[in-house]
Amino acid sequence: MLADGLLMGLCLWLSYLLRVSLNAWPSFFSEIPPFSTFLWMVVVVIPLTPLILDLNGYYENPVIRTFESILPRMLKGGIWLALIITLSSILSRLEVPSRTVLIFFFILAPAALITRLTLTKKILLRKYERGELGEESAIIGTSEDADVFLGKLNPTELLSLRINHRFNIDEMDAETIRRNLREHPVGRVIFVSAESPKNESLPMESESEGMEVWIVTNQINGIVGPPQVSTAGTSRILVFHRTRSEVWYNYIKRVTDIIGALVGLLLLSPLLIVIALTVKFTSPGPVIFKQVRSGKRGKRFTIFKFRSMVDNASELHENLHHQNEMEGPVFKITKDPRVTPVGAFLRRTSLDEFPQLWNVLRGEMSLVGPRPLPDYETKKIEVSAHRRRLSVKPGLTCLWQIKGRSSITSFEEWVNLDLEYIDHASLALDLWIILRTIPVVLFRCGAH
Repeated sequence: MLADGLLMGLCLWLSYLLRVSLNAWPSFFSEIPPFSTFLWMVVVVIPLTPLILDLNGYYENPVIRTFESILPRMLKGGIWLALIITLSSILSRLEVPSRTVLIFFFILAPAALITRLTLTKKILLRKYERGELGEESAIIGTSEDADVFLGKLNPTELLSLRINHRFNIDEMDAETIRRNLREHPVGRVIFVSAESPKNESLPMESESEGMEVWIVTNQINGIVGPPQVSTAGTSRILVFHRTRSEVWYNYIKRVTDIIGALVGLLLLSPLLIVIALTVKFTSPGPVIFKQVRSGKRGKRFTIFKFRSMVDNASELHENLHHQNEMEGPVFKITKDPRVTPVGAFLRRTSLDEFPQLWNVLRGEMSLVGPRPLPDYETKKIEVSAHRRRLSVKPGLTCLWQIKGRSSITSFEEWVNLDLEYIDHASLALDLWIILRTIPVVLFRCGAH
């Protein structure tokens, strides 16, 4: 942390030097004041950068941490640092002499941190190889469970854990294992057969003797989601959730939804007016179709669409059940007789969905997420795994839209695509889905 703080100060100074070098082009860049005007930033950056990174978990398990898991933490840290610098400038009336210096800094700083981390990782691995770092570990459990656990570790994890002792509870009793642990001290005891009664009191005794105790379990009462430890009062709680819940991710996603919905409504307003007039004058009934659908956690909301069916479509619904082409609780048919000629065009081009940008703006939907089902169809979903699609906000588009849409006739396959999105949700995935949706809509892929 000390090294990173000094490194950030160096990056700020190098950023200043880069900006000074641009003075060679006076027609584009003005003169920059001396570095002394940046000293207040140095005072902010050096101590706060490592502190912010530490609060975001940047320094946890440096040897086994992958760059894919580190980059989001660095991004969050960078956002907080930029916010602190901005607030310091406003509240203390401190001058920001050059925004270009800050831009250079936020480019150099991540590169410097990654370089430092790479060097640190190599040094630590070398020390682990020589046995100069870390404490030895012991595995306690059945031979089969131990093999499964070890098989899931990568070479770096194996090296850092330094597993030098294995005790098979099928061949040794608890007293013999206890005696061996005391004769061959270890710093970490890994119980891979946590629910076996043959462990007796070994986990509790190992912790009481000051050893680090790991309990390996693939599930607890059938729950397989990754647990987090929390507290409520003086009680310790294991929290399980399989839906992404980071505050920063949800915040950025919501901001993106608001901006995207506003831009979409403004840019498409002439087209929306034309569609509304066309629907109004080509068939009797309201322009906007409203329907109660199931949102996040099953919360009901009213969805808005351009009407694409005859006005009494809901009354005719019961007579068409035998033509349903979709397996499961969802109702879909290729040539629905209730659809108007204009409605058929709107459906093929997905133009009927555009009013849902208003639902996005209201916070009932997101730009990307599982498509919301009518409330009466949601009630028919009995499989718990299928209902997990309700754990996030519904969206205008998702993987189902770009991988088949109406050509997918199995509700199971549809749900699997939704769950694939939920399990891998990220801002990058959202952007990829939005970009892939554009040609799918333009070329009417899979739309009926």
